[in-house]
Amino acid sequence: MPGVSRDNDTAGGDLIPSQTTVKANDELIIVDGDGVAGHGIGIHAPQTISADLQSTVKIGGVDIVIAGDDADVCGELATGSDNVNIN
Repeated sequence: MPGVSRDNDTAGGDLIPSQTTVKANDELIIVDGDGVAGHGIGIHAPQTISADLQSTVKIGGVDIVIAGDDADVCGELATGSDNVNIN
């Protein structure tokens, strides 16, 4: 089962949460459309991440991101918690 992606996780660059209330492992959970910090040039410039792998768990009506979801432009995969999982 993939882990929930949180503020301290990455998808090439650091994941940047937009919601401010729901946490896992004391870190804010990442949701669809949140930012990915730039981690190089070209396709690795700042971008967003999509919640592609699940559609049942939401925060404020927005799908959460889990490990394996990818950054919209460069395609690098999100990391996630190893003890808070979504199946």
